[in-house]
Amino acid sequence: METNGINIERLIRLALLGTISAAEKEKLSAWLDERPENRSLFEKIQREVRSSEELPVFCRLDEEEAWERFRRSRGCGRGRRLVALRYAAAVAVLVGVALSVWIYKDGGPSHEETAIVPGSPKATLTVASGESVVLGDGGAEKVVEVTSGRQAKRSGDSLIYAATCPAAGAEEFNTLSIPKGGEFKLVLSDGTMVYLNAATRLRYPVAFGGNERRVRLEGEAYFEVARDSARPFYVEAGDLRVRVYGTSFNVNTQREGETQAVLVEGCVGVKVAGMVEEVEMKPGELLRYDRGTGTLSVKSVDTRQYVAWKDGYFAFEDATLEEIMQKLALWYNVEVFFQSEEAKRFVFTGFMRKYEQIDTILAAVRDVTGVRYSISGRTVVISR
Repeated sequence: METNGINIERLIRLALLGTISAAEKEKLSAWLDERPENRSLFEKIQREVRSSEELPVFCRLDEEEAWERFRRSRGCGRGRRLVALRYAAAVAVLVGVALSVWIYKDGGPSHEETAIVPGSPKATLTVASGESVVLGDGGAEKVVEVTSGRQAKRSGDSLIYAATCPAAGAEEFNTLSIPKGGEFKLVLSDGTMVYLNAATRLRYPVAFGGNERRVRLEGEAYFEVARDSARPFYVEAGDLRVRVYGTSFNVNTQREGETQAVLVEGCVGVKVAGMVEEVEMKPGELLRYDRGTGTLSVKSVDTRQYVAWKDGYFAFEDATLEEIMQKLALWYNVEVFFQSEEAKRFVFTGFMRKYEQIDTILAAVRDVTGVRYSISGRTVVISR
């Protein structure tokens, strides 16, 4: 937001971070003195930053290690930090949200509008007959014919299949596809809950039959598998197969050349096509499968940064700018172009609501990493 050529949002962030210069402080003071509403807004933002529920979670991220890696990637010395990593992103988000609300109520000037909006619940269901049904958010509940004699209920951001006994005969399959800029929830016939992220496809039986439950995933999904000790649940993601009986975990095939599985609770066995033995995962572990070399690796992690998306947040810990922009591209349905290969390797730590405008998220990244960004239509350009 600019007033008389002054970027007020930037000045407020700098003031709250304690990095504002004397000249910038003069400009901010002049704006605060223009009218009582301005000072009232600034004080409100100060209170929200101090009491924000986001900051306790955000501050648990490993700030010191992230800063050191950021410093090394930029070739910086060990002098004064430009910003405090764990604080800057949350401040940027709060300032951006507060100012956008103020602009809307006041009818004052705003920055140039774009067609880029956060993702929302949307999906396409392909039923056993091959017919496709577009599903969206809101409105009255809707009953969908998913195969002959069987129905599912679309309610808000969820598609819910009725509980059924194991199917007799051949299984009939449905596919739920989530586009870029979308998300959706799915309750399978056995009661398993699946959170589907943007650019994701899940193929599954209308009713599970036989001695197992098996689904095929492309993209990213978080599973809360209903317990059934007699019938293991399998997630097939390319060459990777995850076997569970009842647990919570995340599977992601969207990373370049890599498939990830993160176990939140329970126990799972992971196997690659051609392998004899399964790799057993414990809660709090991340498994990486390199699709190029066919190798597996497992390490302990803070699982929150891998599953926060299902609860409406972006959580980045020591993430490269390239990784961050890949996620933003899927969620906001944009194309990303880097003018600098070096900028791809800059690192960022942040915890932000994913339903904010993309400008707010990018401003937080810019303030921490020092990169520049511009938006033209649905293309985001990142430069040094």
